[in-house]
Amino acid sequence: MWRALAAAAAPGRALLRAPPARRAASLAVSPAAGPADEQVETRVAGLSPGQAVTLRAVAADERGCLFQSCAHYRADGRGELHLGTDASHGGDYTGVEPMGLFWSLAPAGMEKPYQRLLPRGTGAPMKVEVLVHQGHSPPGTMPGPLVAKAEVQRLFTAPGVRRIRLKEGVVRGSLFLPPGDGPFPGVIDMYGDEGGLIEFRSSLLATRGFAALSLPYFDFEDLPRVMKELRLEYFEEAARFLQRHPKVKGPGVGVIGTGKGAELALSMITFLPEVVAAVSISGCSSNTVADLHYGEMTLPGLRFDMKKVSVSDSGVFDIFEALDDPTDPANSASVIPIEKAEGHFLLVVGEDDRMWKSSLYAELAIRRLRQHGKENFELLSYPGAGHRIDPPSTPFCQAKATTIKEALAKWEEKSGQKASEAKEVKLYGQVPPVEKMDGALSALVNCEKLSLSTNCIDRIANLNNLKKLRILSLGRNNIKNLNGLEAVAETLEELWISYNLIEKLRGIRVMKKLKVLYMSNNLVKDWAEFVRLAELPVLEELVFVGNPLQEKFAADQHSWIEEATKRVPKLKKLDGTLVVKGEEEEGAEGAEGGN
Repeated sequence: MWRALAAAAAPGRALLRAPPARRAASLAVSPAAGPADEQVETRVAGLSPGQAVTLRAVAADERGCLFQSCAHYRADGRGELHLGTDASHGGDYTGVEPMGLFWSLAPAGMEKPYQRLLPRGTGAPMKVEVLVHQGHSPPGTMPGPLVAKAEVQRLFTAPGVRRIRLKEGVVRGSLFLPPGDGPFPGVIDMYGDEGGLIEFRSSLLATRGFAALSLPYFDFEDLPRVMKELRLEYFEEAARFLQRHPKVKGPGVGVIGTGKGAELALSMITFLPEVVAAVSISGCSSNTVADLHYGEMTLPGLRFDMKKVSVSDSGVFDIFEALDDPTDPANSASVIPIEKAEGHFLLVVGEDDRMWKSSLYAELAIRRLRQHGKENFELLSYPGAGHRIDPPSTPFCQAKATTIKEALAKWEEKSGQKASEAKEVKLYGQVPPVEKMDGALSALVNCEKLSLSTNCIDRIANLNNLKKLRILSLGRNNIKNLNGLEAVAETLEELWISYNLIEKLRGIRVMKKLKVLYMSNNLVKDWAEFVRLAELPVLEELVFVGNPLQEKFAADQHSWIEEATKRVPKLKKLDGTLVVKGEEEEGAEGAEGGN
């Protein structure tokens, strides 16, 4: 007090001092680059005490689809935030969630709903931008002023991990090997009825020290396009290949599977001595959908009764009650006799799985093991979790993509027609969107016009059985090239494929009957690609507006038409404008030329 009085009495000395300038807000996310299944630490500093801020995460997948998330926080008394200890008060999640911004990433408002942010390759990192904005902005609204940002790279392959594509006998897939000499524990990795090759989990397993074989079993390379029936000998050959690999530690290998892949994992550990451990994620304890053969033995597949499929108010399929009851004595031949297995089981289920009754199926499996005096299992049951349980912090999705089979069932019910007899089939704008042109398209043997527009399809496939197809609509998808059209080259007259991601026109020359091509708003940018259209002998009408090449002429439509028709002279109509010369004008020119 005495010092304060002395300061006040001293001439020319100020009693009050200005507060120190507040430092700018900063955001630190560490590690800035690390494995995609590893937790990061997120801290914000330099805010005002108690300041309200919105944290956002933004990422894009390989197709360019945008995903985002947001959460509301308040700074502490020091103007700091730590997502590991501080709770979100709103946004896409609440409570203390260190990785909430990552697992809640969902399609941005302008994107199609129910898409899932997953890598389609493993070589490139997933880049996530984390941003701090002033104030609390609800999801889907314009955020406040930006005060700090940072970029995070989520890696699916660690340095030194080797990826080897396989063609070993009948086995297909990718083998991921950790760095070093090994030997490493071996594991086969399989997913469900989406088919194809899914590698990201195998790559992460290799990052954690496993020799992981990502094993497709249909709809990949020369494997069957449709999962009609399966032979366990295929999986036996894969297990033997992995077991005998010089980098793999014996004596046996493990299997991890999700959905149908989990069910196959149970069959493998039951019948194959090479398999000594199985992780079943959301699997069924009976064989489903496709009959499974092994030598002279057959496990019939339980079937889905499409009459029991319902559609929610949001348009999502609910197949929870559609699978045949595995407890019905009539279906006993489909039960996998897991009590024969000598290895160990890990059963993982989500208690809110609406795809099917995975909690019940795990209970049935455990009951069967205990009836035979077996305790070689562990159960992990997660309240609130759904069907897809993936590596930590993987963004979740409320519903899986619609399959062609599901879309056809919905269309048949609505139209009252059989897909196999229909001349026109409309599968556009599915909710959730269709992501794959799968083998179920083979049923459309009489189809002349097929619409799959406004979905999330990234490649053209499985058109081989559509021998009568004349018009194909694929607009507003994520298609990058024209591979796959050769299957309908002898019949297709019109292709509607605007608003996609096509940059190259390689392969279009096989479309000998194509008269109409709508491909506006794609990514064709040079004449070298455009002139490929001149190889189409009967092409008459083209819509090309919105491609980078055309946009160079945006201010001079006449020059665009002149340059384009010079290169593709058979066109009669370009971007809605008639460009063919009238008969009188052509005749006059011919007469002049004869003089």
